[in-house]
Amino acid sequence: MSQEYASEHGLPMLEHVLLPKTKGFICCLQELRSSLDAVYDVTIAYKHRLPDFLDNVYGVDPSEVHIHVRMVQLHHIPTTEDKITEWMVERFRQKDQLLADFFMKGHFPDEGTEGDLSTPKCLANFLTVVCLTAICLYLTLFSFVWFKVYVVASCAYLSFVTYYSILPPQLIGSPEGDVKAKKVV
Repeated sequence: MSQEYASEHGLPMLEHVLLPKTKGFICCLQELRSSLDAVYDVTIAYKHRLPDFLDNVYGVDPSEVHIHVRMVQLHHIPTTEDKITEWMVERFRQKDQLLADFFMKGHFPDEGTEGDLSTPKCLANFLTVVCLTAICLYLTLFSFVWFKVYVVASCAYLSFVTYYSILPPQLIGSPEGDVKAKKVV
């Protein structure tokens, strides 16, 4: 149906994705433009086969999933409905080409791998999470009053950060440059 609609309206014939639903995106963009910095274009590809409904019902995980993420700054997105529609159709044409290339090569271009992760940074983040979990567990089991203080302080902090739109930094090591595609196995 998507290809029939495309041929009737002079739109590109897409093989791996459907035509975008531009009216919903335009409505969301108009309402949220004042509170957004960027829009994320996410493309998901399955290496060997696309999981079907029964795979989901029986909990069969796909063997390899690739996720490609592009961040589009809001000022790069047009403001008129016609231009947004053209922009979205072009983005989906690029997404279709990205998937076509993926199925030929088996990976997205410039795909990051697990080798790109720094072992010391991962280990430091892991140990930080384990230590914080141990502290919370200790406070839960042995210090009921102090745990209440911790919960109240955490709620106050999260409320303050949310109200004033403060983005706390990553614990250790922040990603540099554009967001790269990630390979999840």
